[in-house]
Amino acid sequence: MILDRYILRLWLGPFMGGLILVMGVLMLGRALKLLGTVSDSGQAWSLIAELLVLTMPYFLLLTVPMAFFLSMQNTIGALQQSSEMDALRASGISYTRLFRSFFGLVVVLWLGLTVTSMVLLPQGQLGFNNILTKIYAMKGVITFSPQRFTQGFDGITVYVDGEDKEGVYHGVILEDHRDNVSVVYTAESAQFVMSGNYLELKMQRGVRLEGQADDQRMLTFIDYVVSIPVSDGDWQKRESSEHVTMMTVEELWQAMQSSGRAEAVAEWNRRILLPTTVLILFFFALPMSITQKRSAKAGSLIAGIALLVVIYNVQLMLHRQVSQGAFPGWTMWVAQVLMMGAGIFFWRRAEQGRASKVFTRIGDWSYWLRHKIRHKVAHRWLKQVK
Repeated sequence: MILDRYILRLWLGPFMGGLILVMGVLMLGRALKLLGTVSDSGQAWSLIAELLVLTMPYFLLLTVPMAFFLSMQNTIGALQQSSEMDALRASGISYTRLFRSFFGLVVVLWLGLTVTSMVLLPQGQLGFNNILTKIYAMKGVITFSPQRFTQGFDGITVYVDGEDKEGVYHGVILEDHRDNVSVVYTAESAQFVMSGNYLELKMQRGVRLEGQADDQRMLTFIDYVVSIPVSDGDWQKRESSEHVTMMTVEELWQAMQSSGRAEAVAEWNRRILLPTTVLILFFFALPMSITQKRSAKAGSLIAGIALLVVIYNVQLMLHRQVSQGAFPGWTMWVAQVLMMGAGIFFWRRAEQGRASKVFTRIGDWSYWLRHKIRHKVAHRWLKQVK
């Protein structure tokens, strides 16, 4: 127990510091982005604080696994550099016994993140969207977040891929089903302008599709304007069932079972699998942190950051493909299982004293690069002094 407490104390400081730092940077970036949206309101700062609280579940799902993994790497590196690891191993203590406390800790984090993903995340998404709806209604202005579906008024769904500095949106998709007939517009660019009691969507270079199957009609256009009445200045409060990212667990399960919608399948699997990232990173921490002492901790941290980039990008890519119906939902599970299996495999090799040479070479490379940079900096400084 004394050893377990000692290991956890070494881990806790870097974990809390890293978590606070990364969360602070993410929330500051989000606050600056929201400031332009709520700056006209007399309660700007209270609104920003409320919006940031609602985004915390999503940020926690991203940052907790990262902070846990990097702080575990830091702990292992510190034990190795101080030769404590060698002494403990020489006394017959295995890596599994040495880091026994992390096994229970990672299970607790996984359970907490699962609750966050399944319950708190959709609640935060719903609250966030409702507050923005109120703000837009008070301002009489509507804006659209890039790469998100906006359903702020009845019968209209808008998707934009990006926005330039002039306020022009690019890659626009608009679905108008106000008359119970689906009309879809795609445009290269568009501007959204308030004109009296109407919101005018001025689209350039696109296609208008109306109807379905054999009755579908297509019209290409250079310029096209769609007007939407917003005379009452009040948007209807959004419900959780409107979009999969805001659905409760029960609603999402019913949507997936009843219609088999691709986006519902992707969202269900994402909520379950995203917390398991902390389990995958746990098994990779040991084999990626055992390097030669001369390379210090820089090599393992570089390899760890690279692993984080790969894992999160694979998850994002598969989620998009499944939500678009290109891949079946089980592909997201296959990717997670393969990464988990790789982590367990490398952990067992490290336990047997056969750590992968790839991670050691990364440490040697970072050691060489660091000293190369130091040498060049020192050489230039000496030349300036002379």
